[in-house]
Amino acid sequence: MKDPSGFTLVELLMGLAILSIVTTTVVPSFSQLLAEQRLRQVSNELRMSLSLARSEAIKRNESVNVRPTTSAWSDGWCVQPNAIAGCTPSPLGAYVVPESIAVNAVSDVNSVAFNSWGRTANCPRFEIETSSSNGTCNVCLYVEADGRIVAAPGVCANQCPDASTDYSWSGSCSS
Repeated sequence: MKDPSGFTLVELLMGLAILSIVTTTVVPSFSQLLAEQRLRQVSNELRMSLSLARSEAIKRNESVNVRPTTSAWSDGWCVQPNAIAGCTPSPLGAYVVPESIAVNAVSDVNSVAFNSWGRTANCPRFEIETSSSNGTCNVCLYVEADGRIVAAPGVCANQCPDASTDYSWSGSCSS
């Protein structure tokens, strides 16, 4: 008698059913994890660019700006001394935003200027948004007058948050 090898049709169908159940439960949460990671990356890059501008302003004892490379912040930004208009081919720092991310200056900011003391005016706010299979994910970056940069999950409020507020990344994605 021949020794049977392989799977029977019933075993194969059961395996496919289990695989489809596991896939449908894991994919949505994985999509949300990837969306939050994209937000974290862009948010950290903007935060680092703002911190670079602040430290360069203090070091140089002159104003340093963070400006969008084009008219939209979603295309990216650069860090330039105040005396230089626009983004030059060799800025102090630059970043290009991935296509799946939208960056908007909520407070209609054309640039964020840090003075020689590392301070800024008008509490610039940036809303960073992407989408996942469950909906949209938002993070708001606030630049306080003293130069402190705060990231908060969700959409931006009308004013800077209280300095004692400490935010986590949970809650940045909603359905």
